[in-house]
Amino acid sequence: MNYLVLARKWRPQSFNDVIGQEHVVKTIANAIKMNRVAHAYLFCGPRGVGKTTAARLLAKALNCDKGPTPEPCGQCDPCREVAAGTSIDVAEIDGASHNGVENVREIRENAKYLPHRDRHKIYIIDEVHMLSGAAFNALLKTLEEPPGHVKFIFATTEPQKLPDTILSRCQRHNFRRIPAARILQRLKEIGKAEGADLSETSLALIVRQSEGSMRDALSLLDQVLSACGSSPTDESVSEALGAIDPRIVHRFTEALVRRDAKGLLEQSEEAYNRGIDPKKLAEEIASQLRHLFVAKALGEAPSELAEAEQAPVLALAREADVAQLARMFDVVHSFVIDASRSPQPRIAFEMSLLSATQLAPAASIPELVEKVERLSAVVSNPEPKRIGAPGGRSDQPSFRA
Repeated sequence: MNYLVLARKWRPQSFNDVIGQEHVVKTIANAIKMNRVAHAYLFCGPRGVGKTTAARLLAKALNCDKGPTPEPCGQCDPCREVAAGTSIDVAEIDGASHNGVENVREIRENAKYLPHRDRHKIYIIDEVHMLSGAAFNALLKTLEEPPGHVKFIFATTEPQKLPDTILSRCQRHNFRRIPAARILQRLKEIGKAEGADLSETSLALIVRQSEGSMRDALSLLDQVLSACGSSPTDESVSEALGAIDPRIVHRFTEALVRRDAKGLLEQSEEAYNRGIDPKKLAEEIASQLRHLFVAKALGEAPSELAEAEQAPVLALAREADVAQLARMFDVVHSFVIDASRSPQPRIAFEMSLLSATQLAPAASIPELVEKVERLSAVVSNPEPKRIGAPGGRSDQPSFRA
């Protein structure tokens, strides 16, 4: 049998399996229960967060032999065919390659006819923002008053490119980036089921690279298992992903906080020999400084960090000063902005870090105000010093310049 990638193998098959989009799932499930299903839906949000999956699940829920139901059986012919993408009454259309007015006219003509077998004829148009202006205009009338057996489900990552006339005819649902903790937990479950033994640090690195996309996280996990086997080390995972080892980033921030110029140059030499891009490394260091700032300000490590990464961050945050961390972040972030214009990025990177170690200690505004008030009090009311006369004591105060 052909290998099925993890993103397809572990695709949610029911609304209960959808992660991080409970606000959308609940609304759709209630609409089905109350028989208030709209004729057109717009699912918008970042890539890989479940828009097309939710569209398929809605199609299954509407056409299931036991439906319409928010819990499709998954065993009947309509459910199995929708899951496999072979249903004759559920058309999945790529808006990027079928963006012409003739494609929409074909949809309009076919929509007039009753479904071949199922309850509804459903059109799922992915990346709908890629349709041409003429195609949108041709779709308007059908979208506003479609036949009772027709449902439209649009998915897009760029809803701002859709005409207002289309937006006003759809029930819109905004999909969110999936929280890192939810992705991490799901990867643990899938890794265990696949017989993979990955550390939490490795999984956390995959989660960071996925940027809130469950599909991207599963694709990266697939890549790691193909490159490193079922028991990869943290270092091999970093190499497989082309990412920077979190331990290297932590050593850089440790040297920054401790003003260790020699350590910074040694780490920079090692990073250069490994072929690490200075700009990318600076971005990771800036992110780590942000984690330290949060840990120092709140007294706890950021929730997006893995448990294995939280203890070192908290320990280093105790050594750091909040104002100093903010100033270091400004210096490193400035290099990130200017890196693309630098003819010698490595030298500019090293000078930025070295200058960050030479920043004068900063005091908070309340501390500065308190110091000024103390000095002002001393100047206004100097304490008199008594000088005793020969043979006795004098009660007259005497001041020395």
